[in-house]
Amino acid sequence: MRQLRVCEYLGLKCTHRLSILSLPPNLRHQIYKEADIISDSDVDLGRLQGTESWAFTTSFGPTYALLQSNRTIYTELSSHIYSTNRFFIHYRTQRSLQPLRDLSPTAIASLRHLTIHLTVTSCEAGHPCCNAYPGRPKSCDEHDRALGTSTKRDQTILSEWTRTAAYIFRYIQPSTLHFYFVCDIFTLDTGQRVLAPLSTAPLLASCAIRLARKPDPILQKLARDIALRAMRHNHQAAPTTTPTTTAAPFRFLALHPELRRQVLHFTDLVSPLTEIQYSPTRAYHLHYSTWSCGGSPVDCPASIHHACAFRNCWQRARGYVGCFCSAAHAAFWTECRCWCSPAALFLVSKAVLEDVREVFFNANRFVIVPEGSGGTRDVVDCSPERMPAAAFLTQVVPRSALRDLRFLELVFPPFRTPWMLAHEPAYQHWQEAVAFVRDHLTLPALTLRVDFADKFPYDHPSNPPFRDTMTKELAMEIYMSYIRVMKPLQGLKGLSKLFVHVAWPWEWTERGRWRRREERRGVEREVWDVERRLERMVMGSEYESERVGKRELGRSQWIEDGVGGYG
Repeated sequence: MRQLRVCEYLGLKCTHRLSILSLPPNLRHQIYKEADIISDSDVDLGRLQGTESWAFTTSFGPTYALLQSNRTIYTELSSHIYSTNRFFIHYRTQRSLQPLRDLSPTAIASLRHLTIHLTVTSCEAGHPCCNAYPGRPKSCDEHDRALGTSTKRDQTILSEWTRTAAYIFRYIQPSTLHFYFVCDIFTLDTGQRVLAPLSTAPLLASCAIRLARKPDPILQKLARDIALRAMRHNHQAAPTTTPTTTAAPFRFLALHPELRRQVLHFTDLVSPLTEIQYSPTRAYHLHYSTWSCGGSPVDCPASIHHACAFRNCWQRARGYVGCFCSAAHAAFWTECRCWCSPAALFLVSKAVLEDVREVFFNANRFVIVPEGSGGTRDVVDCSPERMPAAAFLTQVVPRSALRDLRFLELVFPPFRTPWMLAHEPAYQHWQEAVAFVRDHLTLPALTLRVDFADKFPYDHPSNPPFRDTMTKELAMEIYMSYIRVMKPLQGLKGLSKLFVHVAWPWEWTERGRWRRREERRGVEREVWDVERRLERMVMGSEYESERVGKRELGRSQWIEDGVGGYG
């Protein structure tokens, strides 16, 4: 069927025989942009068997129609399509990389964004990364098995990738391709074999590589070295003469101690929010009150937005590329600035260790949270074998570093009575821990916050009821538990500041809910009176926490996100 010319379509009587091909190429490209041509989109090569299948996808309809018009437009339009869209292929989709090898040399030369996933053992792009967020619900996609070298499946994937890499890198134009590569592996040897084809790649505009689901220093270094080599970040013009001397390393220890510590403040020793959580299962980690940065004051309050540049780097990726966060994986990406545990800095040397410890424990607020997958939201039925706070003070923080602590927050879980009874091992360990650290802490410079958390406000209906009925006797048992926890702290003579926050025992009763709505100020006065009594039990009868900044001190992230609470 003959296609109507524009003039005919508009009902105009024209005698010229001009067509779109009579226009200058730059004007035709402008028309392509204005037309409904697929662009700035993610295209899964594994699900497209050539351009013929594009006609069955609504978004590709106009594109497919133009591609069928004539050879000249096909050539121009295909170049536009491959240069303005982001192309992705996952080996698992077809058990093959053949769709990449089916691309013509011209199409490959036009590519600007290409993502290849060989084996992916965690969630992919478009989903919250299950390794970056280990506490999220187990709703992950089906994951691949990591790649090795011993099985037939491993050999097939390696062979496929080697042949495909040799083909595409032959036609890629220098400094034009943004390349993203994921291949979770078992061993360093496998990683070296997988990345070997990149040595033949032309200069890449950018390169991101991931080699394992969990961080691994050796694999991360391999990914970093290969990626930087592919981008030629370490490439410099050869010197005209051979240098006769080798530049001496920078003498960091020759700097004044105060200057050394100032330099260390710009490392991961200081977290983005200067707040670090600790639990026995997760050790040192960060907790944010918002799951991700939405860019609005509701999604991401101004008080923490400045830290968003140092987390969730996968949010800044354009398109379907995957997670290359070096804090969550053995990966390298120049866009990743996410906070990582600074463990490596503690291993530099004994000479540097003292400065590192001082900066780490002095500059951050440490929040010790209860054990359990739900953290502060988990209601406990009995006392633990050992309090996380006691373990942190006696086993985690080196004795010589206790003096550097400046802010310590101890979070105790919501509990059913009786709890932390005097004869229980956990309580005895707590007494021993406080007695041990009182001579090692710099008490005049220490701020101590004690939180008795409440359950998660929006509890699942299937969970057993918690404090939905309350009597004066039961409330007194709860308050006595608070007193038992606070009593050993009386030995911290000279403590600078103590701030206590408690959960109101009647919070979840029908009467308590009514009072929260109708008599809120009265409830707040009750809670404030209990907190003041507990504070004065440790600090003395004249102590007023509000005068030393209790109200002004912002809430920690665990309470801001609603995971437990206090009155």
